[in-house]
Amino acid sequence: MSYIYYILGFGLTIFTIIDVIWTTLWIDGGAGPLSKRVAHGTWRIVEKVLGKKNKLLTLVGPIVLMATLLSWVIFMWAGYTLFFAGDTGSIVDSSNMRPIGWTDRLYFTGYTIFTLGIGDFTPKPGFWQVVTAFGSGIGILFLTLGASYVINVVGAVVNKRSFARSISGLGMTSEEIMKAGWNGKDFHQLDLLLMNASADISKLTQQHQAYPLLHYYHSQTPEEASAVGVAILDDLMTILHYGLKDKDSVNAVLVKETRSSIETYLDTLTSAFVKPSESEPDRPDITRLFNMGIPFVKEEEFMRDLDTLSRRRQKLLGAVYSDNHDWPTHKKNQ
Repeated sequence: MSYIYYILGFGLTIFTIIDVIWTTLWIDGGAGPLSKRVAHGTWRIVEKVLGKKNKLLTLVGPIVLMATLLSWVIFMWAGYTLFFAGDTGSIVDSSNMRPIGWTDRLYFTGYTIFTLGIGDFTPKPGFWQVVTAFGSGIGILFLTLGASYVINVVGAVVNKRSFARSISGLGMTSEEIMKAGWNGKDFHQLDLLLMNASADISKLTQQHQAYPLLHYYHSQTPEEASAVGVAILDDLMTILHYGLKDKDSVNAVLVKETRSSIETYLDTLTSAFVKPSESEPDRPDITRLFNMGIPFVKEEEFMRDLDTLSRRRQKLLGAVYSDNHDWPTHKKNQ
């Protein structure tokens, strides 16, 4: 009997169970200690191999997800095997009732955890039968939580891209959306967009907190990148909040709510994933919209207000760069 195997095996098994529950069920906890390190390490390796602007980085999300699941399998399997190794007679060969070796022990514990066991080997009656039954239960729990986690992550990725498409479908810059939303009198045509966008961003924030692995899922096109969509929307909110002379031409409550949702989203990302950019992105240019008859404040006043948003805009640019895209800018031929 070897107590060191008992200790190592029990520690690894409990550590893995905690990490699985932490990652899949604890909404406010984000990723567990093992999952967090596996995800970050996998990302660093892939980024170093492919570079920061490689289109193949869209595969990083699925790779990180599979690496996380594989790490749970390896740690749980290793822990359970080591625990059984604490007693050389814990498992016996059914044909001759003799103790088995390491390969057979690994074989038995793998089948016990990930299926319902086999008849080739049997646990010693008593304590080891209970441990085997417990392992089967943990295996079923692991498979259930793992499957539901994959479904939730994929669903959250779809939500990210759906949100981005809802913004980019109206325009790839705030100026384009301003033109689309102006009816000659006001911007109330944008009310539904702002209402939905605020709810979508709040949902994205909660999903990033619950499933930090979402940060490693990148879209190949900026039209489907949530960080780009948020950047476009925030520029639009900045113009509507600070640039309009007639405050009744827009739903101020929706603008305030959307700006608040974006602020929470940025705080969530920068606290765990994104490093704010050292520079500020290009500022929206309201002079290009003057000929539409929109009542704007003076450009100097608008630029002074933008000076107070420098840190916020650096966070936005950092999020866009982290998503492997460039800041959306107005095209000269538009």
